[in-house]
Amino acid sequence: MENAQTERIRYEPERDTWADKLDYMSTASFLSRAVAFIIDGLAIWGLSQIIIHPVLQLAGVGDAYFLTPMLSVANIATGLLYYLYFILMTYFAQATLGKMITGITVVGRDSEKLSLSQVIFRELVGRYINNTLWYLPYLVALFTERRIGLHDYFADTYVVKNSFNLYKKEIKARIIEEERHNYREDDLYNGRSHV
Repeated sequence: MENAQTERIRYEPERDTWADKLDYMSTASFLSRAVAFIIDGLAIWGLSQIIIHPVLQLAGVGDAYFLTPMLSVANIATGLLYYLYFILMTYFAQATLGKMITGITVVGRDSEKLSLSQVIFRELVGRYINNTLWYLPYLVALFTERRIGLHDYFADTYVVKNSFNLYKKEIKARIIEEERHNYREDDLYNGRSHV
């Protein structure tokens, strides 16, 4: 009985480090991501109404479709706009219009810039799977430790709050420096030196 209690109370640094807490605080919430997605949906709808539909009507193919009205030229062009919008905005700006408004950014591991393959996996493959499954996989971000969506798992990306992400880098650097300093002091007390 005593062994079970001490096991439960034991501190596990790999589960509760300051770096993990900082990562969690800097990741964007599900609500901010959902608001950004709604804004992006409105932006794509506006672009399709302003650009795609008038151009297709002028070209005389606005009502044309392949096999079924679901495969209309307008729907295919809007789908292409949808994926190109997310791919190009995420690759060049690391954020779509909705993410810019809500103050969040897509970053790779250790906050580096995204590669083209990461963007394609996240914005094309991941979004296609999410959209095909009635947007339900987006809810994965509610239940994961670092609020990572299914499409983030595919691309090894995170969505972070811009305001906290800058501070997170500074705090992590200070923590690492402090741990390095404490480690050397402990070694001096134990008779080891780093010369």
